[in-house]
Amino acid sequence: MVEHINKGTVESRFERLDKRYGIDYQEAETVTVDPGDFEEERRKSRNGYIGSSYVWIVRQPEQANPLTESMSDDVHVQQRVLMILGRGGTAWGIPGGGRKQDETFEEAALREVREETSIECTIEDCFGTRHERRTSPDHDAVLHNLRVVFEGEYAGGSISVQPGELNGAAWRVRRPQLVHPLARPVAAEWFEA
Repeated sequence: MVEHINKGTVESRFERLDKRYGIDYQEAETVTVDPGDFEEERRKSRNGYIGSSYVWIVRQPEQANPLTESMSDDVHVQQRVLMILGRGGTAWGIPGGGRKQDETFEEAALREVREETSIECTIEDCFGTRHERRTSPDHDAVLHNLRVVFEGEYAGGSISVQPGELNGAAWRVRRPQLVHPLARPVAAEWFEA
């Protein structure tokens, strides 16, 4: 018999998010995990790990730091979005990460943004969720995770990256050539607008 770890918890967390933000349920996606990594993921899941959350943070032109004398006056005329390069990565993503046991997905997202970039933000809406059924060919368990992408607004701070986690971060006006898969849907919508 196949063991489903955290399925009920993930479903109840999704229901809470749906009540608050009115998001559409999408069928769970199956993700195949390398057999060598599966036992560690199973251990984390049994200890309460149920997923991660991220924030697409928009900064308005008037929220930018004052210009230096060498900068042109037209630098701050567009909205910008905070994007990050993860350690060892080449694709631009959005800040966020794993939820700790007692946190809501919103609390986890705000904490991760602060830890990774030193930026403060507010959560305004939920862009979407992804329910993952994590499996491995050599194991008889299914790990259920929920990935949540929030829409947020800049509230303060200057970028200071956490060196152990990020290669860099920037306020972007244009869509980067390489975008992390988790950020692609919101990037496509935002940069096309």
